[in-house]
Amino acid sequence: MAQVRKYLVAGGTFSVAMAIGFVMQNGDALASRMVAEDETGIQPLAEPVVASAEAEATDVPYMPEPSFSAALSVPDAFQPADPPTEPVRLAAVELDAPVTDAMPQGTDVEMSCAADMSATAGPAATVMLELSAPCAIDAVGTLHHQGMIVSVLTDSQGKATVMVPALAQEAVFIADMPGGFGAAAIVSVPDFAQYDRAVLQWQGDTGLGIHALEFGAGYQEDGHVWAASARSIDAAQAGTGGFLMRMGDVPIEGAMIAEVYTYPSGISQRDGTVELSVEAEVQSANCGRAIAAQSIQIIPGAESQALDLTMTMPDCDAIGEFLVLKNMLRSLTLASR
Repeated sequence: MAQVRKYLVAGGTFSVAMAIGFVMQNGDALASRMVAEDETGIQPLAEPVVASAEAEATDVPYMPEPSFSAALSVPDAFQPADPPTEPVRLAAVELDAPVTDAMPQGTDVEMSCAADMSATAGPAATVMLELSAPCAIDAVGTLHHQGMIVSVLTDSQGKATVMVPALAQEAVFIADMPGGFGAAAIVSVPDFAQYDRAVLQWQGDTGLGIHALEFGAGYQEDGHVWAASARSIDAAQAGTGGFLMRMGDVPIEGAMIAEVYTYPSGISQRDGTVELSVEAEVQSANCGRAIAAQSIQIIPGAESQALDLTMTMPDCDAIGEFLVLKNMLRSLTLASR
């Protein structure tokens, strides 16, 4: 297999949110530099591919401000006629007319279209959501949970079943469906404190993904957990390793997608470090374009942290290469239990 070139990125525009949704703090802009990684270590590139911190202002089309005239003229044909001189007679209205079966029953329609969602706690602090939206058939909506937003697609009966890693012990989920229909569910997750979680979310085709290197593992080895080697929940339940789940990857343009890496820190059978990073593959769909993402890290007993990223991908002559974003997630230091 041909060697894949990876670049360590210390660039981009970051902003940090401590205790998600409450305190916002702007992070310092990191130095715009990139170095290549090979077997001998990290060496500077002669001509580094620079990840621009933000899209250039010229990327936004200029829209001239429209000009308006204060004077408004109305053609003679549309001038109002003189008011009538004779009194206007109103038709009598029977206020107590009986309601007939032919009249639409709006309340019945609303009741038949009402969405419903249930939440059941599952293994490894996951939650099984069952959504029913009878008037949102084969429709795309969004699921919201603790700042994480993912797309959801209903079937021909307006139903969808989604497994979601819980990001809070008292987990609240909200479904927002087309047509103004929505539903909410809450469930207590008893084993929530046993698991560390790292979330990465984005919209559309960005080439992004979480990579976890567990206990000194190298790329493509058994301890390398990522989308192509996500591992099952069984390893987490046994306390021997983490697993990855991807949600929202529905076949529409601009889908809201999230990856969640979970490690069983409270029942770990191993000690050491799990190195976490975000990687972005340069693809034809994202090369030379600005992309955006957000990471959320949940460590029970510690303050949650969210980090926003905006950056410009390298030009299309770098297709097939990867950018490694080390600053998006904190690595985990674990002790066996």
